[in-house]
Amino acid sequence: VNAVRGLAVSDRHPYMFSASEDKSVKCWDLETNRIIRHYHGHLSGVYSLALHPTLDVLISGGRDSCARVWDMRTSKEVHILGGHTNTVASLIAQDAHPQVVTGSLDSTIKLWDLAAGKPISTLTNHKKGVRALVKHPREFTFMSGSADALKKWHLAEGKFLKNFHGHNGIINTLSESQQRFSIWWRRRKHS
Repeated sequence: VNAVRGLAVSDRHPYMFSASEDKSVKCWDLETNRIIRHYHGHLSGVYSLALHPTLDVLISGGRDSCARVWDMRTSKEVHILGGHTNTVASLIAQDAHPQVVTGSLDSTIKLWDLAAGKPISTLTNHKKGVRALVKHPREFTFMSGSADALKKWHLAEGKFLKNFHGHNGIINTLSESQQRFSIWWRRRKHS
């Protein structure tokens, strides 16, 4: 049995997407409780998913060090966003440009032009693998989390804004509410 590593639920369609160690992404129709589409192309386990907020686009990231952009309706691969050297662990899709942000265990964050499938910039401020990304619901900012830091960035060009200190563990998950970001982490065991 292969583990499910990521889930994404559409705000615009009755669909849920699942990412798995079996190298696949599946689209589930929530009204019929059936798999209606498969997305194949990753060369290794798929760990992260993001849905574009206004386009029928799905982005998946995996252990093959790339993110793949899919037409959610046809299951066709639109772009391969390559250039990371380790697992793409977290993704953000935003509609302002449109843009994709990838966070990788290679300690980098890449900002991508979604229409062209080309990188805009690579952010190298983290010293440990980036496991979590989240965009702010009202500001044009996002946050990244790793074992070494929690950082805030301006979204369009990736300008570094601020470090947040206080965690002494790996940040695995970030989430947002209408008022603020939330942080989930795993503490390191001290010996």
